[in-house]
Amino acid sequence: MRKINTTIKLLTVSAFLISQPAFAAKFKCWTNNEGVKECGTYVPPEYSQKRIETRGTSGRVQEVEDRAKTEEELAEIERLAKLKEIEDAKIAEQKKQDDILLKTFTRERDINMLRDSKVNVIEGIITVTKSNNKALQKKLEKLQKKAANIERRGKKPPKNLLEDMKSIIKSMKKNADSIEAKRKEQEIIRAKFAKDLKRFHFLKTKK
Repeated sequence: MRKINTTIKLLTVSAFLISQPAFAAKFKCWTNNEGVKECGTYVPPEYSQKRIETRGTSGRVQEVEDRAKTEEELAEIERLAKLKEIEDAKIAEQKKQDDILLKTFTRERDINMLRDSKVNVIEGIITVTKSNNKALQKKLEKLQKKAANIERRGKKPPKNLLEDMKSIIKSMKKNADSIEAKRKEQEIIRAKFAKDLKRFHFLKTKK
């Protein structure tokens, strides 16, 4: 069936060429809804969105106008273009970060030293915070002992004493939360430098 259709198409084009006057320099060909190629000096409106071939008097194709794309095809083209745009942006950003990494460090040892320096600074803050909490704990224990002695005498501890105890407990909780946050900060720094170290090693061995 396909061979028959192809033969019909060739015959249609040939018949058109024979029927045209010698001065017909160019003509257009398209495929109708039955799959048969037709030719003429102009394209019928119902086929204007199909693939159009402009041919010379020899019958050779001189120009091709692709068929109009469907909404689905246009949407897919737009989707792929956006994906490429995102991917190009990622590649550009990675190159920028690579350039900064190579300009900042000359050896892997330098990366480790900077990492340790940052981690140690935070460790110093944690040490000071822990020391403050120990001092607050001792102060709290004294106030608690004082409040207990008052209660043993059958009296109620004064309001300012209770408020001081609450304030100390609140400060200790705040310090504990700060220590936990600093520990997480250290882990983030270690993870970042581990990633930088791996990338630096890759870039150096790639050269």
